[in-house]
Amino acid sequence: MGDRVKKETPAKETSAKEVEEKKRAEKQVTIKQKMAQLKVWHLVVLLIVIVGGTLVFVGAAAGWFGREKVVLDTNYECGDKCDSVMIDIGVSEYNKLIDEKKSFIVFVDQNGCHTAERLKGFLDKYTEGTDVKIYRLMFSDLKESSLYNYVKYYPSVALVSKGKPVVWLRADEDEDADKYNDYDSFVRWLKDYL
Repeated sequence: MGDRVKKETPAKETSAKEVEEKKRAEKQVTIKQKMAQLKVWHLVVLLIVIVGGTLVFVGAAAGWFGREKVVLDTNYECGDKCDSVMIDIGVSEYNKLIDEKKSFIVFVDQNGCHTAERLKGFLDKYTEGTDVKIYRLMFSDLKESSLYNYVKYYPSVALVSKGKPVVWLRADEDEDADKYNDYDSFVRWLKDYL
């Protein structure tokens, strides 16, 4: 029994051309993979932008991000009327507060109106034990003031920040009806802004 000698088959020699083609093919696969990853990232970023933009838009419309709070001025211009919570003002006093960029609460009132009396009671109760004063402007004077650009019906309560009305109750809107009829709803509305 003789030794068998294995013949070694020579390894297939790859030509430089084949090596180059193999490298090029691998490089193309790598480039295709990177392009696919890049497309995925672009889609992810686009999706984030669309969803984020939608949330910001919807959130702003729904008031999710909170409201700018009105910081009321504490130096009231009321002369000898400062003992009372309600400070009666006319158009010239109102316009002066606006020109001086004051922040305050103004109650648009009308004598003989039962809803105005209820709202006045809510304001009195809310300000009890505080230094908050409410300026009262009669509805008959409203048309001569810049507030008429916002408030068309009485009674109303408007919050003015730095000389600009930012929010007001609308007596003609069902959305605000609960604030006219329920003290807790009224206070929640105020606290949303103060």
